[in-house]
Amino acid sequence: MQKHRGIEGLAREGRFKRRLLSCFILLNIGTVLFINRPAAVVEVEEGFFQTLDPGIAYELRYSRWALQYYAFIVGLNNQWQMFGDLSRYYWWYTIKAKYGDGEPRVLPLPLQSDRSFWERALFDFKETKFHHTLYTRPTAREAYAHYLARQYPEYEGVPISSITIDLSWQQILPREEAARRGTHLDSTITTQVLQTVDFGSQ
Repeated sequence: MQKHRGIEGLAREGRFKRRLLSCFILLNIGTVLFINRPAAVVEVEEGFFQTLDPGIAYELRYSRWALQYYAFIVGLNNQWQMFGDLSRYYWWYTIKAKYGDGEPRVLPLPLQSDRSFWERALFDFKETKFHHTLYTRPTAREAYAHYLARQYPEYEGVPISSITIDLSWQQILPREEAARRGTHLDSTITTQVLQTVDFGSQ
């Protein structure tokens, strides 16, 4: 009898663990679906909240925030789109080093120097993603500049004094205008200094 009860206890524990695991899986699947709901659904959601009692709407918004925060904590807040919104600008960096008081020199980096076919096809595609990561992170750009200063510390015996990252961009034309002009890019190129990192006497 005692053995039978022990088997039943193990069976109940096993069922509980399976149910707990199932709830966890459903929570994460639901979180991914919630994070990736279409923008039209979000608009309907907001409109629905405005029709509710303010107290109830607050509770629902708080619940939505809690789920979004959970998604952030566990790394499920990525949004996946088959047809994403395209940027209306084509942009790129020009990274230059200054040695002493001389003129800045363009560094021989991927995407801004002569590269072989295999380098472009197999390795350089990663650079675009890396540059995109640097775009909104000044501290990351500064760290990258210090890395480049270690890689290219001097030129003709003159030590490096600064690294400058220039940002250039061209507007991508609307489809009709691109067809009329025979090109998808506006001829105007705008350039600005995104960041300069000075190294003083090092």
